[in-house]
Amino acid sequence: MTEENKTRGHGAGGANTNKNGLPYEELTDLNSEFIVTYGTNDSLEIVFNNDTNGYKLAYTKQKGFSKFMNKYYNSDIPKAHGCKNPDESFIHLESKTIFIIEKKFQTVSGSVCEKIQTGPFKKWNYSQMFPDFNVIYIYCLSDWFKTYCKAEITGLANEFGIPVFFGSNKNYKTEMVNFILKCISCE
Repeated sequence: MTEENKTRGHGAGGANTNKNGLPYEELTDLNSEFIVTYGTNDSLEIVFNNDTNGYKLAYTKQKGFSKFMNKYYNSDIPKAHGCKNPDESFIHLESKTIFIIEKKFQTVSGSVCEKIQTGPFKKWNYSQMFPDFNVIYIYCLSDWFKTYCKAEITGLANEFGIPVFFGSNKNYKTEMVNFILKCISCE
């Protein structure tokens, strides 16, 4: 069996990445939790629904992040693979805080546990690219990770300061928004 055929038909990679991952990204999208006060093609200015302080944040997805953050980018630092188009990001310019939310959906075994181990490196690379900002790197994971990536989840949260949220949690959106607002108010 060729290397290419080993994962064919088993839900790994390729077309299934978009088939399974995109619906998960839409399910966990925080767009129901804010109002838009201004928008462009690359980003939206938003205020979270339950924010009594009225913090204005920039909201971007995928390529919109690089376009919005281009004026703050330290061009001496190369962008690492996986550090260009985050699934979701919120930028609070006043406190110079970037929240990068990476989402991973998985239902079968594979190398995905190793992929989430890259979080500390990606946080470091984003911090180098945007040295004037505090970068908070966050994972939003499907329930599969709870069973198969216990060590990774513990290490990310406890050793590397990378919060892990689970999109299936009925309070996911509220908890994520509260986490972001708490971090801003502590800056």
